[in-house]
Amino acid sequence: MSLVDGLKSPHTPLRRFLDRELSAGAKPLRDSYRAQHRADHVQLPPGVGTEAGTVGTAIDQRLRLAFTAAAPVDDASLIGIELSACV
Repeated sequence: MSLVDGLKSPHTPLRRFLDRELSAGAKPLRDSYRAQHRADHVQLPPGVGTEAGTVGTAIDQRLRLAFTAAAPVDDASLIGIELSACV
């Protein structure tokens, strides 16, 4: 199923999650996220900025991992998971 189809159907887990979490708007979700994930844990070395394309790719990859039962097979994902567990 494509992401677009998952968003259109009210019965998919993705749509139910988005309806539940975003029904009050983005502010409560953003506040909850920020409370759980403090900014001092960002894993960027000093002087490194974020590129929009890289951030978009990371978000896409994270969503794909979150909504599948399959384990990641590429080295970049496995290394990222391992590094994020060390925080």
